[in-house]
Amino acid sequence: MAIIIGLLIIIAGIFYAVYIYRKNTNKVQEIQFQQTTCIKDVLDIVGDLSSLDENYRHYSEVKGQLHSVSGNVEAPFSQRPVAYYENEVYSVHEETRTERDDKGNTRTVTDKVETSLSSEKSPVEVYLSDSSSDEKVYIDLASFGSDVDLMPGCNRMESKDSDWVRNNFNFSVNQNRGSRFLGYRFFEEILPEDQPMYILGEIHKRGNRLYVGRSVAAKKPSHVTYKSEDELLDDIKNEKLVAIGIGVAGVVVGIAVMFLF
Repeated sequence: MAIIIGLLIIIAGIFYAVYIYRKNTNKVQEIQFQQTTCIKDVLDIVGDLSSLDENYRHYSEVKGQLHSVSGNVEAPFSQRPVAYYENEVYSVHEETRTERDDKGNTRTVTDKVETSLSSEKSPVEVYLSDSSSDEKVYIDLASFGSDVDLMPGCNRMESKDSDWVRNNFNFSVNQNRGSRFLGYRFFEEILPEDQPMYILGEIHKRGNRLYVGRSVAAKKPSHVTYKSEDELLDDIKNEKLVAIGIGVAGVVVGIAVMFLF
């Protein structure tokens, strides 16, 4: 049994490392290969080809300034003016349990446990603009999934007796037996108004609007970030190194399991 478990750990580690390494290598190549396209040029390309194929999607990288449609969005937790925000509230408990080892000895272990109470995403649409055109490129953020980089906005702990919580929120918390309620954690990420952005994805038309979203037709890497192109490339290269490290660790742990148990 130990040999089987060890082999599974080795295979899982190698598979993860190879998958992430290939995925990120492809992403780096696409970012380096693509030339930045201004909105005017994209509008001309998509407009001409959409007249021939209404489903045409143009894979490209585009840069510009981020704006919300309303122009007056406020992040609820940090109270900062932003173009976009995401937030989540957690209840924080301290739970105590007793563990017994093989020799019958017991010890008390205390863990801090967080449970999500609510989450919210900014409901206001966002778009990209640049100096080449008055046309807006609306951003389908939801389509990019986890490939969206957001800035830290708020990571705030409030006690259960907090006046700020009592005056602004109405939470109901179920306290389990053997746990102690500590309070709430308010976590928020943002993208400021007028923030310079880099987007790699497919630009297409929906009615009279121009949108950029995750690559579907080309099935190529997609990303939305407030970081520069060079910073994004550095992040991806670091992810490749981490993936290699996890793969090596999987092999070492797998071999240890096979021969030590």
